[in-house]
Formats: sequence, C-alpha cells, structure tokens
Amino acid sequence: DIFSFFFGQKPKGGGRSVEKVKAHGSGFVIDNAGTVLTNAHVVQDADRVFVLFPDGSRFKADVMESDEVLDLAALKIHAGGKRLNPIPLGSSETLRTGDWAICMGNPLGLNNSCTLGIVSSLERSSGETGWDWMRHPLIQTDAAVNQGNSGGPLLNELGEVVGMISMRALFGEGIGFAIPIDSIKSALESILRKQPVPHAYMGAKLSTCTDKGMEGVKVDAILPNCPGSRGGLKSGDVITEVDGKRVKQMEQVQKFMRQSQVGAKLKLKVRRGSGSQSLNVTTEDVRRLKEQQNKKAKRSSPQRAIIVM
Repeated sequence: DIFSFFFGQKPKGGGRSVEKVKAHGSGFVIDNAGTVLTNAHVVQDADRVFVLFPDGSRFKADVMESDEVLDLAALKIHAGGKRLNPIPLGSSETLRTGDWAICMGNPLGLNNSCTLGIVSSLERSSGETGWDWMRHPLIQTDAAVNQGNSGGPLLNELGEVVGMISMRALFGEGIGFAIPIDSIKSALESILRKQPVPHAYMGAKLSTCTDKGMEGVKVDAILPNCPGSRGGLKSGDVITEVDGKRVKQMEQVQKFMRQSQVGAKLKLKVRRGSGSQSLNVTTEDVRRLKEQQNKKAKRSSPQRAIIVM
C-alpha cells in the first residue's frame, strides 16, 4: 500500500519490541556549530544516534529535524570543544554528465572509504512511482555505493559536496543515486530551524496517457480525503492543462507539484469521458498523509535502533 511504500514497512506482530538493533550510515559536517547532514532513513526510528569521526572520537547526536520526502536529516553533535572541519558545499547545477564523482562514507562498516567514478546521468528522479509529490531529481553515479554509504557526501574534483548518497540499484552494479546539493540547500532553512519542510501534494497517482489519439496525464488512482479528491479529481481523468499550461507527460505535472507552495490553488483542465471539465485543487502539505497513517495505525512502536555514523 502507499503508506508502506512511502513511509516504510509497518512492524509485524503485536506487543512492544524490546530488541535493540545497531545500524550504521554516513554523514558530513557542514558548520563549526556541529551540524551533521545525513539521510532521513539512516536515523528513522532511532533511539540514540552517535557520530564517529576518523580519529576515533565519538559524540552523541540529536536529530534536529528530518524530511522523509527528500530523505534528508540534520543532526546536532555535542563535540565538547573538538575542532571540526566542515566540508564545503558546492553546486549541483554546474554538474555535467561525465564529470568526476567521489563517494565517501562507511560502506558495509568499512569506515572512511572512498570510491571514484563519474556522474552517469542527471536525468533520474524519485518520481517513477507516479505519485504527484514524489518527483525529486537524483544524480546517478557509477562510483561504488553499498549499504552504509547512505548519507555520505558525493564530491566533485574540487572536494565540494555536490550531492548526498541516498540509494543504490538493488539488482545491479555501478548504479548509485545521490540527492543534488541544491535540493538539500533549498530545504536547509526549514531543517536548521527544526521546522518541517513543506511539500505540496494532490494525492494522485499519475501516468503518461498512452491511449491512441489522446494526449495528457492520466489519473490512475486518487487517495481518499485528499486535496485532489476534494477538488473533484477522479480516477480515470486525463489532465490536459495545469494553470493554463498544456501537459503531456507525467513528469510535467510532478514538476508543477514540486514547485508549488502548500496552499496553492491549481487550475486543472481534465478530460472525463467525452467531455472536459475545469477543476480547482488547493494543495496541502504531504505530511498530512503521515498524520492520517499514524491515526489509523496506532500499533506498537517499531524496534528502536542505535545508529552509529
């Protein structure tokens, strides 16, 4: 179901689990105040988080805020006067396919590993599932990425962070993905203020229409009690315009959503049956989906984890 896909698997069985599970990931320091960035999935449901440095020093960290849509989390470490060496942040906008890419992290528990590759593609995204709010750009690299690299920096040849390693292809070699640093920068203001990052959504699962003689974006499914359904959008509708602009590809509608503010009023033109209709949809924050899930679930808490980075 969509909640399991978007928010992770629900715990199985009843009762409260007391088992402690140790996990590990990667991250990087961005300022002298002790701010560390990593993936949200690295610290999700963690009971305690520790940050381990190359010199062997280890410090407890607090999760300031996380964003599951972008898969970003900010930690604050209590370094006790330790001199930190923040890593410079570059720009992913200047990247080109074929540029050098350096991946650093702790793959398979092998701390402080470095692998070298290139930027394989800049045309990947997290939007292939079709849900309107999930299209965010990703950098593909052939630098070796393994379990434990999540949250680590992807560097350019100048040693600047241009991305954050987020995932790898499960069935394949030399296919890793990183969140562009420009996307991370856009979310940092909210994250560092310990505020949720707003993400607008309609609640529609989309696909590019392939019916003969018909162009547009088909609504394959619509979540109940969501902005789209309240605005009159129905499964089977074909969206042909958004705010007066013609759309032919699913990616176009997803891009509209990614660039929209929470509370924005979108004017949709849809084809339904043999006719067409104009609909007004007011976007909401996608975090409401998780709130709905939490209200429905109310099950036992998942296993708590101790994370070492």
